[in-house]
Amino acid sequence: MLVINFFFPRTCINCHLPGDYLCKSCKKLLTPHPEICPYCHKFSADYKTCLNCKTDRSHYLEGLIVVFSYQNLIKKLILQLKYYHKSDVANFLTDRLALAISTNKALSEKFKISYVPSHRFRHYCIKGYNQSKVLAQRLSEKIGLPWIYTAKKTRSTHTQAGLNRSQRLSNLENAFQIDAQKIGESDTILIVDDVTTTGSTINELAKTIKSQFPKVKIRGAVLARNNK
Repeated sequence: MLVINFFFPRTCINCHLPGDYLCKSCKKLLTPHPEICPYCHKFSADYKTCLNCKTDRSHYLEGLIVVFSYQNLIKKLILQLKYYHKSDVANFLTDRLALAISTNKALSEKFKISYVPSHRFRHYCIKGYNQSKVLAQRLSEKIGLPWIYTAKKTRSTHTQAGLNRSQRLSNLENAFQIDAQKIGESDTILIVDDVTTTGSTINELAKTIKSQFPKVKIRGAVLARNNK
């Protein structure tokens, strides 16, 4: 036992039983997210963008893997990752993300892993790190595929929570600038993030990448989707 665990014993963040950050019973409460198209939200195997939504030129994702439905427990875990930098939580969430990706038949080819960048003000002054980058790096180690920078965020944006669709799109307009050094002309890129609601952030990042690399295939993978 580590000394720190003796003085500060770990407890389940949900039921507060001693032993682990999330007990076995509470792990069973996590609800898998149904397989849907990221745009119309209708059933679509392996979370692929459906044929109808692919015809819309404002849709840039081939699909968006969602591990969990957004409920109170996954919200607690993501908050622990985002603001408290909990390594055990990061490992658990990465494992579940890796499992969802490894069983997704639409991702059969090799791909590069990237993430949604944060603006330097939020990165250094508010949270101290980017949880999406942490997930991407750990996922890369877990499944043995490279992670890359694809873009930087050029301006700080308002939080997407509480904004309607048009406000979200306006908020993200021209927010990303591509870093093309590690992107190949025919790459498949998996963009990782923690939570999505409409998918507009990942879609805007995909749009930025495809503006210079139109043949690149881009998919997303998130821990949870808040279907408000």
